[in-house]
Amino acid sequence: MLHTVTRSPFQSHSLAQCLQFICAGDEILLLEDAVIVALSENIYFDLIKNIGVKIYLLEADIIARGLQDKCDKDLDVIDYKGFVLLTERHDKHMKWA
Repeated sequence: MLHTVTRSPFQSHSLAQCLQFICAGDEILLLEDAVIVALSENIYFDLIKNIGVKIYLLEADIIARGLQDKCDKDLDVIDYKGFVLLTERHDKHMKWA
């Protein structure tokens, strides 16, 4: 399943709720304000660092927030084409807002 998270943990509890339902083979895409979680100095970074699933960040949202070169290098940054490929790879999708 592909999980997309759009709000930062400072705005809602969507990331924490998402992490409660993660299963093997799932992937997470952080969009919009949720990309700030990828800052290693962020207090919520530890929630995602070692959860055992692949986490992606949308490049356009990183750029829009001026976070280039500030996000953890272990997380994969994808463009819109990568976003489409993720949605094609997963037959189920859950949006956490």
